[in-house]
Amino acid sequence: MTLINPETWQSRLLWNEFDRGYLITHLLVKVEVVSPKLWVLPLTSSQIEKYNYIKKKRDEGYYYYQISDMMNESNIKPQRTDKFTPQQVWGLEFKMEKRLKRLDKIENPKIISIGLIKTKKKFRNNIIH
Repeated sequence: MTLINPETWQSRLLWNEFDRGYLITHLLVKVEVVSPKLWVLPLTSSQIEKYNYIKKKRDEGYYYYQISDMMNESNIKPQRTDKFTPQQVWGLEFKMEKRLKRLDKIENPKIISIGLIKTKKKFRNNIIH
């Protein structure tokens, strides 16, 4: 006669029940995803053109006051005022650079919890559903 430890017997019963298809096992994972790209206000073509113009002139070595003068002479209009100032040109470039850095930032997802859930299959008229 063979004696089986009660813990072993219980675990064998669970696996036997599982093997017979009576239990459904689900993996439950809770994950936290942080991303600046979930919702981003789209830029207008005018905003993109102004930024590209400023960036090009800055790369060519112009100062903000010179760029503001060039933009005013070429009839590029600011959104809320009549003329560009050096401060507005700087602000436009600074805010766009900040936006681009934020959108390039990628954070790894955090796994909050992992678990298994076992549920019994439902029987109707001796048919497993």
